[in-house]
Amino acid sequence: MKVRDRIVSWATLLCFVAGAALGLIRPDWAQRIAFVGTAYVTALKYLALPALILSVFSAVGKGGKTAAGVLVRALVLFVAMFSATFLLCAIPYTVLSPGKGFRFMGETAWAGEKASVTLGSVLQNIFSPGGKITVNALYFPCLIAALAAGLIVGWCKLERLQKGAAKLERFFMKLLSCVMLTTPLGVLSLMAACTGTFGFEVLRTSGVYVAWAYGGCLLALAAVMILPLWTFCGVKPGQYFSRTGRLFLTALSTCSSAATLPETMRTCREGFGVSDEITGIVVPLGCTVHMCGGAVSFSLLGLFVMQMTGQPVSLGTLFTMLLFALLLNMAAPGIPGGGIVLGATYLGMLGVENAVLFLGMYAGIYRLLDMAYTSLNVAGDVTANLLIDRWEKKR
Repeated sequence: MKVRDRIVSWATLLCFVAGAALGLIRPDWAQRIAFVGTAYVTALKYLALPALILSVFSAVGKGGKTAAGVLVRALVLFVAMFSATFLLCAIPYTVLSPGKGFRFMGETAWAGEKASVTLGSVLQNIFSPGGKITVNALYFPCLIAALAAGLIVGWCKLERLQKGAAKLERFFMKLLSCVMLTTPLGVLSLMAACTGTFGFEVLRTSGVYVAWAYGGCLLALAAVMILPLWTFCGVKPGQYFSRTGRLFLTALSTCSSAATLPETMRTCREGFGVSDEITGIVVPLGCTVHMCGGAVSFSLLGLFVMQMTGQPVSLGTLFTMLLFALLLNMAAPGIPGGGIVLGATYLGMLGVENAVLFLGMYAGIYRLLDMAYTSLNVAGDVTANLLIDRWEKKR
């Protein structure tokens, strides 16, 4: 690791702790500097979009016909890891019943609306999002366009176009690296705003739910992310955490896989030595459709509320939940409103219509939950990238 990177990593850690303390001690100051974190995340998102397009285009163009095989294997692995994470968490959530007898404080009902989700509406939202076009909504269709264009260029061997795209990619990556030097300031602002808004009250009223969410993420991290790397790639847990520490701090503070994308790609390339061709396909694709944190989220949300309201849970119910979770996970980039709207939609699909009070609490603590979910999302992208790189090298 370069000296500059070491300085940024340590500064990020110190600012992470300092921001949390500032939010608790002086929440008024935390709100005044919240714009710094907002600007940091916005800059990363807007710069990450062209970098994403060019990275995928260049990687697929270089790989040619081989890239198509990598893409298929990545999608299969994504579905397998998401399903494994969901079922792994659903077993202890079902057996131990954390939602049974649970009571939460607060009487404010969730006032939002559930999204109308069918297979047709999902595809329409993904490829042609209506209403206000946001950066998040553009990621999936732009990714598909970049993949298609890269395959055509690779098959036709248009080398001049490939070289031009590679130069543009280096330009945007350089801009991103400059923005990432401000990561400590962004982390300080974001953590101060989070703890300044929620404080200890949110932990007192929803500590049980948050604890189970973090426990599920830690279980999935150990069994679905770290164990396969140790078994198939020879990456020991100590090595894994030493190379991904900065990545996790960025994910915890930004709560955005898109904003963390540059750091994820840097970790895979420099920390683990994965080739640009593999990283350029797997990581950007995983950033949009591979959300293992969403598997924990949907698993806990559905089972917790069903247990709280006394609904029976059978094996068929679990697989129905998994199917709905996969559908919403793939549709997430195209549905406006984020995890809260998706959570309400998910409960509606499961037939849990009387959970408005829970959704009010859920909306209040979602920022805390999203810290763990986003961290697991980026961990899943790193693991998938290393496993596919290992597979390609063996072939």
